[in-house]
Parts: sequence; C-alpha cells; structure tokens
Amino acid sequence: RMTNMCFEPKSFAVEAETDGGKKEFVTTKLMTRQTYTLAFIDGPLTTNPITFKEEDGMDHQPTTVKLPNAEYVPFLFTVKSLLAKGEGSEFKPGFTWGGEFEVPSYRTGGFLDPKGRGMYSGYDQAVALPALQADGKGGQEELFKESNKVFDIGKGAIEMEVNKVNAELGEIGGVFVSKQPSDTDMGAKAPKTILMKGIFYGKVV
Repeated sequence: RMTNMCFEPKSFAVEAETDGGKKEFVTTKLMTRQTYTLAFIDGPLTTNPITFKEEDGMDHQPTTVKLPNAEYVPFLFTVKSLLAKGEGSEFKPGFTWGGEFEVPSYRTGGFLDPKGRGMYSGYDQAVALPALQADGKGGQEELFKESNKVFDIGKGAIEMEVNKVNAELGEIGGVFVSKQPSDTDMGAKAPKTILMKGIFYGKVV
C-alpha cells in the first residue's frame, strides 16, 4: 500500500482570456491560508506496472485563488478516486506516473445561496421573479441555471515525477503537475481550468 501521501501545490495558474482574446494560463495569488494541501492519502499499490488507486485520506481541500483582475476563482483541489499508473515496476529517480481523478462539486447539496436556494433544501426560485418563470424565453437560461442547483463532478489529471527515493524507509518524493476544473457554483457558471505545480510525498508499506 501507499500511505501518508501528500500533495503541496507551489504555484496555481488559471486559464483565462487575455486582451487579444487568446486563452492562456495566468499566474494567481493564493487566498487560502494554510489549508490547501492534501495529506494522509492512502490506497492499494500494485507493481508491474506500478498502479496506485486512491481510496482514503484528506483528499480534497476547498481553495481560492485571485486573478490579476481581482476575480476570485474557488476550486476544490483534489485527487479523489485517482488511478495513477507508470511504466516500470520500481520507484527510482526519474520515474513518471499519473492518471485521472474525479473533481466533486465545491459545494454540496445542503448549501443555500444568498437567496436561500439549495439543491435539496431551501427555495426553488428567488421569490421576486415569478413573472419571469412563465414565458420560457429570453434570459431564462441564466435564471434557470442559478435556480436549478446541480452537483457537478468534473475530471482532472495529474502527472508525477519521483526525484527522491529512500529505500530503507520506503519513502518517495517528487514533483507533480495537476490540471482540473474550478467551481461551477452548482451549475450556474462555466468552470475554469486550474493548473497546479507542486511537490508530493508518499510512503510504501
């Protein structure tokens, strides 16, 4: 098994449209204080080729970064249900492995927005808008998305490179690059793409 695996991002970039209408990753400022690292992650590890399946641990952390234009981008930093594979059967410096994982919704179903609307509790719609609900035409889409809360599950991917191995203690360490969608505000907004780079650690038992 792999135990006590942890991930600490060192940089966060968000895909945003620049002045020329091109999309590129812009650097951001981290707003979350100390609670943006994942830790105590464990799961079964099989060899030939090396495969790790994430099962348990502090595998998600709500994190917020700030774009240069002062827009806040909240996202759920996670490696939930990660299935990581690599070529080869032993960890050694230079070994690369990675895979896809699930990104659950930043908010869960019981969350109520400022107008008291929630997924499985709270109001169905904002009370001041009864007339707008009837015609099903212009401007409805936005209102509907805001009122119809959904639990979006996205997909992310991570690549890791081992650069330190302590065979006596069964410990590995290295760097990772992870790409995942941001918060959709329960279906109301289009998710942005977050690119994180950082360091990871794990213990093989």
